[in-house]
Amino acid sequence: MIYILQSSMPLLLNIVIPYMHTSMLYKLKSALLIPSNRNKIEVFDIKNNTTTSYNSMSETARALNLSSHKAISDYIKNNQKKPYKGKYIFTKL
Repeated sequence: MIYILQSSMPLLLNIVIPYMHTSMLYKLKSALLIPSNRNKIEVFDIKNNTTTSYNSMSETARALNLSSHKAISDYIKNNQKKPYKGKYIFTKL
């Protein structure tokens, strides 16, 4: 395994990017990104009385079989109190 200092990462990506296919570039960037807490979503399921945390709105939407993360975004942006679809309460962490 090769370890690269974070400070040298932008330089390395600038060298490699022009030679990479877009799909591979996306995978590389996704693998190298440091998880951020700014988009973490906590979901409280009223029916099951469980709380689950996800790393992003998109991940949350996939896990809950929602068609888009926009519903979660709107729910949080509008500061809704009523459970989404009568089942979920979303909280941005």
